[in-house]
Amino acid sequence: MTRYGQLRWAEVKVGLLVLVALTILVTMIMSLEEGMGLPGSQHKFRAVVPHTQSLKVGAPVRMNGVDIGNVRQIAIAQDTPKVEITFSVNRDVAAHIREDATVTIRPMGLLGDKFLEILPGTPSKPPLAPGSLLVGQAENDFSGITAGASATIENLNNAIREVQQILASFSQGQGTASKLLTDPALYDRSQRVIEKLEVASDKSIALLDKVDRGEGTIGRLVTDKEIYNRASQAVKELTDLAARLNNRDGTLVKLTDPALYQRLDALTGRGEQLLNKMESGQGTLGKLVTRDELYTRADKLLSDVEALVDDVKKNPTKYFRFSVF
Repeated sequence: MTRYGQLRWAEVKVGLLVLVALTILVTMIMSLEEGMGLPGSQHKFRAVVPHTQSLKVGAPVRMNGVDIGNVRQIAIAQDTPKVEITFSVNRDVAAHIREDATVTIRPMGLLGDKFLEILPGTPSKPPLAPGSLLVGQAENDFSGITAGASATIENLNNAIREVQQILASFSQGQGTASKLLTDPALYDRSQRVIEKLEVASDKSIALLDKVDRGEGTIGRLVTDKEIYNRASQAVKELTDLAARLNNRDGTLVKLTDPALYQRLDALTGRGEQLLNKMESGQGTLGKLVTRDELYTRADKLLSDVEALVDDVKKNPTKYFRFSVF
């Protein structure tokens, strides 16, 4: 081969090498635009969210704060007005995404950039198959917070206006509260009440002074040591009495004996039987209680005895004779 042919072959090889390099570079650039890494080393998934919150294609996909992929495509879903997001994640991380995994669109900061956060789900669940659909939501960004703050500020302005109206009514003497502040008669009545309270306070102080000096019944109760000693002695006696009552050999403890209770119960039963017999007229006591003729005869006998005693008092000689010889 001539020297000219060798140069042409070298130029062809350089051209082929440059062409291959350019092809690889273009492929990598296209892959970076659609997502990180080469297409063969990633798995694609889909997610449905109500709103993208300005999420862009190429935005990072993170899990536990680590970038694991990129957003590939954002479009309106076919069956619903919600947004369908197609994203890719690294193949070695896809196995950690479970069937109950969800996604959330979150802001990176205050500048408006967003990223897709994957919540992997329950570890005990089986892995999610590539191409599956996840349900997601979007967090409120700074603009949403600003809108909420605007509503809060508006409510605060309304409250300030209402306070201003109340203060204006105060200054004009309208309402009960304003009369409490501006009515002279109410001030005079309050002054009289305060004076009466001061008099009552002085009397209370004087009464406490008497108590402190031991004057009066309360003062003696407070200052007399003898009353304290007597009360202490009474408490001690009550304590001793309680100790005696709790003594196992005491009378009250013996009264709690089941045998004694049974005897008392039997005695009560016999007493009830006796009363029943008396009510039914059985026995001597029963007849005395229930038969009226015995009462009549006893009453007649007492009347005869009383008549006899009266007659003896009037005519003792009729029943007694006295003789000297």
